[in-house]
Amino acid sequence: MKIAFDENIPIAMVKVFKAFAGEKQFQKISTNLSIESAKDYTPKPGDADYMPGNDAPWICRFAAAGGKVVISGNTDMMWKPHERLALLEQGLIVVFFEDRWNNWKFFTKCALLLFWWPILVARLRTAKPKTFWRILSVWDEKAKLRELSTDDPRMLQIQKRQNAKREKKNTIRAEMERRSKIFATASAPTCHDLMEVRSNKRNPNDDDGK
Repeated sequence: MKIAFDENIPIAMVKVFKAFAGEKQFQKISTNLSIESAKDYTPKPGDADYMPGNDAPWICRFAAAGGKVVISGNTDMMWKPHERLALLEQGLIVVFFEDRWNNWKFFTKCALLLFWWPILVARLRTAKPKTFWRILSVWDEKAKLRELSTDDPRMLQIQKRQNAKREKKNTIRAEMERRSKIFATASAPTCHDLMEVRSNKRNPNDDDGK
């Protein structure tokens, strides 16, 4: 299974994990896994599919070469329709880091991925093509990769806002209906009730008939 580290992951980090791939402890869980760099598939100026600042060409090249998994430090790929669609159309499994991972130092970045590697590999064995996952920035052996939606994030945000507005309207409507029912079921005061209230307000000294 070919795994490509994208251009947002330091090339030195790719070399580190390639070196680890030769270790017995690493091989026990990483059998048949091949670690590569997206740079090996990135078109150069003059190539027919060269598009500056566009990840779609290397994604297509990588998939055509038998690539199956992309590990990315670039969460913007989900926000760029042409790149997100390229990942899906090529049937890739994509694993993203959290945004704050990009602000970490080199050794901390390597340490997090190494910590998560057994969890990551186990998930890759069962993950379906065209799925997105996230490595959490936590050091918890019981943690799991979080599956992400492959839908357009902008549309998801719009739907979320619409659902929040709809829920608010429904809450207000339900409260108005509840109050309306209370007023409707409350019995109106009878003549007897009014006379009793009036009687209670009379001065006790008036009861002698004077």
